Amino acid sequence: MLSDMKETFTPMPAILAQARAGRQANWNIFLNGLAAFGIAIGSLFGEAVVMIPYSVVAIIFSTEYGKNLPGDVSNIVQLFATVVPIVVLPLYVKFVEKRSLRTMGFVKEHAVTDYLLGMVIAFAMFSACVGMCVASGAMSFGGYVLNGQYLTLALMFLGFIVQGASEETVCRGFMMTSFGSKGGAFAGMLFNSLVFGCLHLFNSGITVLSFVNLMLFGIFMSFLVLKLNSIWMACAIHSVWNFVQGNFFGILVSGGNFGVSVFRFNSVEGKELVNGGAFGMEGGIATTCVLAVSILAVLLIKPREPQTAAQAIAE
Repeated sequence: MLSDMKETFTPMPAILAQARAGRQANWNIFLNGLAAFGIAIGSLFGEAVVMIPYSVVAIIFSTEYGKNLPGDVSNIVQLFATVVPIVVLPLYVKFVEKRSLRTMGFVKEHAVTDYLLGMVIAFAMFSACVGMCVASGAMSFGGYVLNGQYLTLALMFLGFIVQGASEETVCRGFMMTSFGSKGGAFAGMLFNSLVFGCLHLFNSGITVLSFVNLMLFGIFMSFLVLKLNSIWMACAIHSVWNFVQGNFFGILVSGGNFGVSVFRFNSVEGKELVNGGAFGMEGGIATTCVLAVSILAVLLIKPREPQTAAQAIAE
């Protein structure tokens, strides 16, 4: 196992080595980290700006008709609003840091197969979490609850495709590669995973264990991107993990309720350590176990041979 870790980080993973060709490679590590954090958080605030028109419409609707817009509509709009970082950060990387989008993991090779495989992996991972909870008596099956809401479910799926890709673009595609190209692979991995966890600190039901699990999820995604020199599988896993959690199994997603779901699984009181309680499955020990096994598994993956740095810069 130690040899697998050494192979991952020595020499520096190709995606980070290629990123060193950018302008940010001349900055000191503090400036590099500060810039990466500031630009990433700024792009996330852009989502709030996109939400302003919807908020205005919701206020008008409430004032005129005395009703709030359906929660599913709000959730869908919020998910699609996360497209901002997907647009902003690649432009910043290309025109300010002067490096190719390949150094963010947006590669052409294996993109489709990586994405499809990532979807399957995410479903299997989260199903394992649910299975552990049901088997331990920490969760019970509440039945089929979709009730013909197929269009809403489809829009939720597309929304999570955007949302998952957005968070991966911010944390692994941008922060890890920008900071890691200067500070090294371990620093880039830990930096982005810590920020990823902190982005959820104000979510409902947050606990120490849920924060640890968020960090583990970030580490798992980071290892995956570093091994494959590609972000596509990470995007797929992140998106489908969130979608099946909230809209297939009917469980809270990082403390949030995303309404429409195919099935409903209910947490059993007194078993919060396993099922995550008010934060949802991500706050429980079942998820800790699945993520730990997933991290060990990805360490066994042989690093994928990328294009040369010269080819990457040419793109």
